[in-house]
Amino acid sequence: MKKAISLLLIFILAGTVLYSGTVRVSAREKSEVDEIISSIPSDWPQAPSVNAPSAVLMDAQSGEILYAKNATEAMYPASTTKLMTALLTLENCSLQDIVDFDFNAINIPAGSSHIGMRRGEKMVLRECLIGLLLPSANEVANALAQHTAGTIGNFVMMMNDRAERLGAVNTVFTNVNGLHDDAHYTCAYDLALVMRACIQNTTFVEIASMQSYVHHADELLDKDIPMTNTNMMIRPSSEYYNEYVVLGKTGHTDESGYNLVTYAEKDGTSLICVVMGCESGNQYVSTQSLLDYGLNYFHTVLPAELDQSLRMESAFTSSPIALPTPEVSLLSLDTTESILLPDNVTFNMLDKECVVTDSGMLINYFYEGYPLGTVTLNSSSQKESHPLFVNKSAAGLAKEDVPDLALIDGWILITLVVLTVFLVLFLRVIARLTLPKKRFTIG
Repeated sequence: MKKAISLLLIFILAGTVLYSGTVRVSAREKSEVDEIISSIPSDWPQAPSVNAPSAVLMDAQSGEILYAKNATEAMYPASTTKLMTALLTLENCSLQDIVDFDFNAINIPAGSSHIGMRRGEKMVLRECLIGLLLPSANEVANALAQHTAGTIGNFVMMMNDRAERLGAVNTVFTNVNGLHDDAHYTCAYDLALVMRACIQNTTFVEIASMQSYVHHADELLDKDIPMTNTNMMIRPSSEYYNEYVVLGKTGHTDESGYNLVTYAEKDGTSLICVVMGCESGNQYVSTQSLLDYGLNYFHTVLPAELDQSLRMESAFTSSPIALPTPEVSLLSLDTTESILLPDNVTFNMLDKECVVTDSGMLINYFYEGYPLGTVTLNSSSQKESHPLFVNKSAAGLAKEDVPDLALIDGWILITLVVLTVFLVLFLRVIARLTLPKKRFTIG
């Protein structure tokens, strides 16, 4: 009977995923993130002592927080602001665009970081991004903002809107380069979200991981401009070099202290580390400690390989009436999405829940109530050939009205559920008739 009930539940789940309306999942608030951080399990691996006033270590794939210290507290970002400037530029412009440098662009404080651009000069946008991310040039940030949005003010509004859409919980931008402003702030958690979005762009990864670059004089800009990455962790000659660090962005003002946002990879594990408000040099020491912690005490798993609960074959073949194995599974987990587990935790120790969003069905995984990450639940790639599915064009549905997941015909779903319920009831009656003297429990 348990097997029959399992079959019923699988049919209902399939119908819910493939037929139900979507429910919007609201963005997190600062208090929610703080609550999550405070719920880190007691048997979590012992974290290192970190001197950074504010820090976070995040799994780049799942967004799982491995370590946090004052992670949502407002801090001055300095030039780590330029991560958002780069992200919006890449999302809205072409790398071949020609960027103009006018007076508003080059009007920066004396002594602040720059590459020596002058009024009236021009540069290809790709090289502007190099100037933005390697030597952290402030006039380049201004020029890119004006090129992208018309004015720096318009671009700042785009920055705040994008931060909100990323799920930022304590961020307000007032400029595009991070020069100090008391009203310009963010937090370690929010910067990790920005970096997580940035590394989805291959051009960003290519540029930000460069150790150095030289613009050679050409017909557009008749002068050589050498550019060196300010991030010591990717320089092999540096005492702070780390072979697993792919890229990072530095930031410093007298008010902010030393900030560093880092992306690292090792053996399929990818981490984002943010440290803020450090003393000189400690931004690298703290980052090293946190990366060692994440890479040495956690391991990556693929739920698609380990989660057997959505496999329909087992429910069909083990059913009381020996149903044949279906040719396709209606549901499957994304095979590329991973989560990180502490080394003392195995996959079968996890709990999970299903959530329907505007983009589809998700499975959230938890350990002792602590969120470990989310994996997308897809309908089968073979669904078009399965008799349960309706051809969208035949149904006359406009593309924009169709959810990402395929629609299953409602009447077929109802019929399947009703027949399964009758099957369960029938088997129950048979059991009572054949075993009249034994207590029979369905569970």
